[in-house]
Amino acid sequence: MKLFKALKRKRNNLRDEVAKWVERNISSEYVDEALDKYDKINRGIPIGGFYETAVFVDMVETVKAEIKG
Repeated sequence: MKLFKALKRKRNNLRDEVAKWVERNISSEYVDEALDKYDKINRGIPIGGFYETAVFVDMVETVKAEIKG
């Protein structure tokens, strides 16, 4: 049970960091759209074509790298 709580905390933390990154680097009006896409991709729902998905995953990986670094 503790493992699930730890995983949930990390995902929510990354979700919050994605929202902050989008607000800081793109615009605050796109935060809701980015969070919607983040939630969909975590549930396995397609968010668009290959290119759109690749760009979004790259953005999330960029946020992860910034958190670690």
